[in-house]
Amino acid sequence: MATRSKNTEERLDDAHMERVIKELEKEKPITKKDACAILNISYNTTRLQTLIDKYKQDKERDQKRRAALKGKPASADEIQYIIQEYLEGVPVDTISKGTYRGTQFIKYILENNSVPIRSSSHDYFKPELIPDGAVRSKFSIGEIVYSARYDSIARIESEQNTEKYGWIYRVWLLSDKWLQYANTEAYELASLEHLKALGVRI
Repeated sequence: MATRSKNTEERLDDAHMERVIKELEKEKPITKKDACAILNISYNTTRLQTLIDKYKQDKERDQKRRAALKGKPASADEIQYIIQEYLEGVPVDTISKGTYRGTQFIKYILENNSVPIRSSSHDYFKPELIPDGAVRSKFSIGEIVYSARYDSIARIESEQNTEKYGWIYRVWLLSDKWLQYANTEAYELASLEHLKALGVRI
C-alpha cells in the first residue's frame, strides 16, 4: 500500500477535488491510485469514494441554497455577519461559502456600508483610500478605527494637532501581525462608528 509522508498535507480543496472528479469521469479515467496521489492521501479506494461523494453532496446543497437566495436582498443579520467576519480578517471567499452568497454580493455589502477594504497586495507606502462614509477629520481617544497604512484595526491612544498635517494620532495596532504602537495622520484612518448602528461589534 502506498504511504504518504506525515509532514505533507492532504489536498482536499475544491480545485483538487474538481480535478480528481473530472479525471475519473473521463472516457479514459486515471487510476484511483493516481487520484489518491493528486489529493495527497494514502491509497484507500473506500476513503477516496467517500470524499468524492461528500464533496458532490456538499456542492449540490451549496448550489440549491445559493439558488434559493438568488435575487433576495441581504437581511440585517446577514449584513451584520458579513461585516463582522470581514473586519475580523475572514477572506471574502470564505464569507461567500458561509453565507451562500456570491463574492460580488459580499463586496457590494462591504462597499455599500463604507467598510474599509483590504488590499490583496497591501503596500505600506501606498495605503488604500478610505471610503467616503468612513472619512473623519478627528477621532476620540479610545476609539477603535481602521488604519489603511498598516491594514489593521487600531485603538486611538493619544492625539496631537499640528499645523502642517492636522490631527496626528498615536494608535495601538490590534492585528496579530503588528501588536505595536504607530503614529498616523487622520486621513489614513477610517471610522468604524457608523457600523455600530448595524449591530457590528467593534
